[in-house]
Amino acid sequence: MDTDYDLFEVLFDRSVKWRSCVRDKQRALDMLKVVGSRTFNQCFAINLRTQEIIGRVNSGNIAAQPIVEDQRATAR
Repeated sequence: MDTDYDLFEVLFDRSVKWRSCVRDKQRALDMLKVVGSRTFNQCFAINLRTQEIIGRVNSGNIAAQPIVEDQRATAR
């Protein structure tokens, strides 16, 4: 089952602007790279139903990557 992901941009005044809706996780991450390449603002992709953020760009990360929990940090 494909899942819908919404892409948002965080503007300078901290408001959030909707940019796109994409079906499929990998396509959402690919589109996030495109959206992020057009701005210096932070952008993120989220599943609104579960509120899971699957990727961010322009927030100190170089590329759109899935957000994964660091197992070493939780094992301590």
